[in-house]
Amino acid sequence: MLKLLFIEDEPSAVEPVVNLLKREQTDIQCEVTLFADAESRVVTLRPDIVILDLLVGGATPEPESAGLGTRDFIWNQHFCPLVIYSARPDIHDEKYEPHPFVKSIQKGKDSPRKVMDALGELRPQVEALTEAEEHVRQSFSCAMRDVAPYAFEAFTDAAQRTETIKRSGRRRLAALMDGLSRDATMLASWEQYLCPPVSSDIKLGDVLRKADGKWDDPSSFRVALTPSCDLVASNGRVPKVDRVLAAKCCSMRVGLDLTSLKGMGLTKLKDRLPGTMLSHGYFEATIPFPCLKGRIPTMAADLRDLEFISVGDIGVENRPFLRVASIDSPFREMVAWAYLHTACRPGLPDRDFNSWRDEIMSTLGNNVATNRHESC
Repeated sequence: MLKLLFIEDEPSAVEPVVNLLKREQTDIQCEVTLFADAESRVVTLRPDIVILDLLVGGATPEPESAGLGTRDFIWNQHFCPLVIYSARPDIHDEKYEPHPFVKSIQKGKDSPRKVMDALGELRPQVEALTEAEEHVRQSFSCAMRDVAPYAFEAFTDAAQRTETIKRSGRRRLAALMDGLSRDATMLASWEQYLCPPVSSDIKLGDVLRKADGKWDDPSSFRVALTPSCDLVASNGRVPKVDRVLAAKCCSMRVGLDLTSLKGMGLTKLKDRLPGTMLSHGYFEATIPFPCLKGRIPTMAADLRDLEFISVGDIGVENRPFLRVASIDSPFREMVAWAYLHTACRPGLPDRDFNSWRDEIMSTLGNNVATNRHESC
């Protein structure tokens, strides 16, 4: 059953839509509420989709756009798909970026049918959200179930118990969500990305793109290599550095040609990639990055081609370099290890490897001869 909540200051204005849905959609539950009760009904009903009016006093000369506050409440605290159904949907569309979970429809003669069509388009998103929520809810239940006994055994103070359950439960939930699924399904390569970034601070491993670059051009991308602890700028802190060390990116073809896999045929390369570059996460001085369609192309980072970028030139918007994504742990640590493995090699003098090779081969040959003699 699809639960719909209409938020409307004049309930009669949505009666044509409700009546149409009841006639043609038997698996839909409709409820209409006023703006004054909207937030409480969103919390208690937990609707699958909200059909939201924007204007209070729509028949007056200067109606108020009170629906924007309700929209923000839904979006930030009880997220679900939205249908903006108003005489002035442009009020919403001019303020917010387009989103696949939001449809805007202007009220009019044919608008009830348009609303029903929009609901049909949003159904797949509702199903995806429901499935994801069930997975999170199951993990949450396991986390709370397992940490609560310890909190009650260790503390008698109610405040300490609450704080312990909250903190321990949060960490346990994160660990449960990070692991493989219970049916041992492997992670998709792109699951290492946190897109958009979760933290407001620049992190080691952040994938950066030139603001004027295209998403499918690897040369427009950089990967941050400066330790995250030196880049903290939140909560009044000041970064310890003025510039971020970053690796330049290139196409996978160019990246492979920077390694000993250069010139290898596609058939042989297909067999070699999983055991070299992909399983280790890097190969020699090259890190492969998977495609995140529309955001990040299939590409490689060259750990020998570096540049400095001013901290002030990096941001999620309105900066020369945009933070497209962060890298989740443990992949972030892998980026650090790959760079250290490349940059921290001791510089050694040239040596006579041929003589050393002959010495080793001679030793191996003597061992083979000795083993044969002993077996006789």
